[in-house]
Amino acid sequence: MAIDLPSKPTKEDLEQIQKYLSHHLALEEKSNSIYQDKEQILGSKLIIFKHKKKKQKNYYFRMYVGDRKYKIASLGTTNLVEARQLAIEEWNRLDAHIKQKGNVFEKTNEEYIQDYLKYLDKQLVLKNEIKSKKTVEAKKTSLKKLQTLLRPFKRPSDIDPDFLKNYVEWRQLADVKGGNWVKKHKNNPKPPSDNTMHKEVCDFRGWFNFLKDEKVTCKEINYPKIKLDIKRLAEKNVPFTDEDWRIIYQWMPTWIKKKYTIAGEEKRIELKKQGLSEEEIVKKIGLHKKGVKSHFYHKCFYNQTMILANSGIRVSESLKLRWQNIRYEKGKTLFNDDGTITKGEIAIITVPSDTKTGYRKVPSPTGKWFRDLWKLYSDEYKKLGKKLEKTDYIFQNIGTDNSKQDNYFGKPLASSFILRLWYEMKKELRFYKDIEFFQNYTMHSLRAFYVNKRLELNVPVPIVAQASGHSTRTLIKHYESLNVLNYKDELLKQKRLNLSKSGFISMDFDDMYGVEMDALEKPN
Repeated sequence: MAIDLPSKPTKEDLEQIQKYLSHHLALEEKSNSIYQDKEQILGSKLIIFKHKKKKQKNYYFRMYVGDRKYKIASLGTTNLVEARQLAIEEWNRLDAHIKQKGNVFEKTNEEYIQDYLKYLDKQLVLKNEIKSKKTVEAKKTSLKKLQTLLRPFKRPSDIDPDFLKNYVEWRQLADVKGGNWVKKHKNNPKPPSDNTMHKEVCDFRGWFNFLKDEKVTCKEINYPKIKLDIKRLAEKNVPFTDEDWRIIYQWMPTWIKKKYTIAGEEKRIELKKQGLSEEEIVKKIGLHKKGVKSHFYHKCFYNQTMILANSGIRVSESLKLRWQNIRYEKGKTLFNDDGTITKGEIAIITVPSDTKTGYRKVPSPTGKWFRDLWKLYSDEYKKLGKKLEKTDYIFQNIGTDNSKQDNYFGKPLASSFILRLWYEMKKELRFYKDIEFFQNYTMHSLRAFYVNKRLELNVPVPIVAQASGHSTRTLIKHYESLNVLNYKDELLKQKRLNLSKSGFISMDFDDMYGVEMDALEKPN
């Protein structure tokens, strides 16, 4: 469009043109601005407005935070009076945050969670707050649930302080009802316990504490109050009774020799009823035959079980052991089931530093089982034209019957694999012997059994705590409900004898610890 302007404008003409341009440029800028219903509260430092490009007409605030930068966020209300009040509250909070050198420009929650995961891995490497990889993995599992719960919120400042209000219900309901719990494991069919949820909430709190340390703005979270059931915690890893331990001890050598799976044995019974000969039966159930490697791992598991019951070390600690961590000492009299007497051997176990409670030395009457393991693995190595070294893991992967790949050869066995063997052993005990334990024994029950028996045999609490990797306070807390008896000398002698016949090798204080006090000392 042509505009009729003077060819030779005067000064007054130019001033009028300038005013005209400024006025109409301002109108154009206002029409294109995101700011609608703008209102200054603290001058240009704090304003409230409705965002032109947003469908929801909530009020927003814009706050000057220095360095020519502004913080903009929704106030979550369409009410002007409420918006003014909320804007002032946000101003006060963010101003205090800035004065504490906090950062008001947030990443997303997902980005902060990834930062936290890196932080956890770093703590594990540095051995600062976390010393066990298992601990890190458990925290990461908890954080997956937190990620799900945070989906409605983009950034930390958006998080509703009450977002965990219905956490317990959500966690315990099946997924078909909108909850989180899913029946995945046949041996763990119940929803999470209060103790499990308490731990998860503690892990959530760890992430929010991380945000605070990073000076990230976030509202105070209202955590659900989940009472820690100390009694149930103690029952979780309940120790074996003497009778139940004797059953396990006597069953395992028989279990090792079983040639067929339960499916194979069920088929055998069915075919026998049909009148088939043994030769025909063996031919038909051949597919259910346990492999050579399966028998190998069963033997390995038996020795591991005996070591755990007689040393008190954790399953995770045993899987980190290398042959260089074992030192043998003087013999001890062992009473065998057949009435014979043999000389045992003390093994001084050096628990590596990269474990839950770190470096310690544990004198234990486990030399026999470590020797058997050395021979077991040495023989397997010879078949492969290899030599077992002191630097090799004690409980290591040697492959499977079906796989020709050796990617995992020489690496430590996984705790999940050990757990499967434990369930397999108990399942076959139930099938062949019709024995079902009243208590829900776990692999950790071996450790509780060790502690319980040592205390029963009058080994001082500090000694048991040191050997098991507990603090004295923790040991007393977790084992205060145990029926610890003060046996008279004669009864104590009989108790030791009975336990020795069940593979729990008793040693008195002088024999086990008095000679080896240096073994319990930590390095400088």
